[in-house]
Amino acid sequence: MKRKTLTLLALLLWGLTAWAQGDEGLSGAQLTEKGLNAERLGLMELAENYYRRALTAGADGAAALRLGVLLEQKEYYEEATALLVQGSDAESQAHAAQCLVQRNMLDSALHCAERAIEQDTSSALAMTVMAYVESHRDHHINAIAWANRALKARAGYARGENMMGYVQYRKGNDTEAMRRFKQAVKLDSTLAEAYYNLGTLYCLRNSPMSAIKLLKEGIRRNPRNIRLYTALAQAYRQSGDAPKAMECYNQILEYDSVHTPTINRIGTLYCSQGHYERAIAFHRRALGIRPGDATAYKYIGKAYLEWGKPDKAIQSFIRSTNLCGTDPETYMYLAELYGKDKKGERKQQSAYKKAARLGEKDAQAWLVKRGLTW
Repeated sequence: MKRKTLTLLALLLWGLTAWAQGDEGLSGAQLTEKGLNAERLGLMELAENYYRRALTAGADGAAALRLGVLLEQKEYYEEATALLVQGSDAESQAHAAQCLVQRNMLDSALHCAERAIEQDTSSALAMTVMAYVESHRDHHINAIAWANRALKARAGYARGENMMGYVQYRKGNDTEAMRRFKQAVKLDSTLAEAYYNLGTLYCLRNSPMSAIKLLKEGIRRNPRNIRLYTALAQAYRQSGDAPKAMECYNQILEYDSVHTPTINRIGTLYCSQGHYERAIAFHRRALGIRPGDATAYKYIGKAYLEWGKPDKAIQSFIRSTNLCGTDPETYMYLAELYGKDKKGERKQQSAYKKAARLGEKDAQAWLVKRGLTW
């Protein structure tokens, strides 16, 4: 109740200040400052609005950086990348690299991480992001070396501990990963990424109740963090509590009613319950907001596949790959479907080759077994 009262008071004070001063005709720098103030109050939608207006008003790189980071947090990686790559500073390039990893564009991510290091050779953030990129390139020794450099560059660096945990997880050392994530939370009890990673690891180890307890604490310290609500929803789904998972998704939509990743996740929840028409309706709702949403088409394909409508599934998967050709999972679905067609051998091989080029190990193994290259 106390937190809610303080939030309402902050909103009231913000509204009175905006009413008293107005913000028409402000410069890009002034709009950026207003955006920063909105962020400090936790008013992320208002902050985003100010940053967009600041860019229109000719603001410098600060507005692009802040808007890019906000969009990254909302999982709008393509739009975030377009803003962040414009920045010449280490922080912008580091965040761009993180977005590019999410899009499976590892060569471009490496380039941005290298630029971040060049811009600031002492930046612990840049070193941490380089570890992240190298880990996804399966260069684990390099990744550990960069994470250690970040920890040496800044004593007690929680993000560095969190990244070391992530690298250890990708290396297959779950026990060390968990120790590092816990250490990150101990060093910084507000670090959302560490709560997210630790909660996800609990789920992977089939301990959803531990994940739920931890993630609730993370949300208490980061009340509007979309990723933590997403992870909590996944933990509830794993525990078999679909209504609680839906509550998490609806909470996100209260903060951002057009958040398409969440709308798509609601669709996947309905799909898992066998409500295929309702699932597809939610994915189409996401497409109504973002017509080029490749993920929505991918999930429509999965719904049709589980519904027993392979032809429609193939059409949706193809539309997804036409919009985004960097998701190996979609090509794997296509390969599976083409493999069921006696005349689909060449298309099956093509889909496996595209998945293999994107690092999909099962696709690579399938091709090697048949003496095929990619």
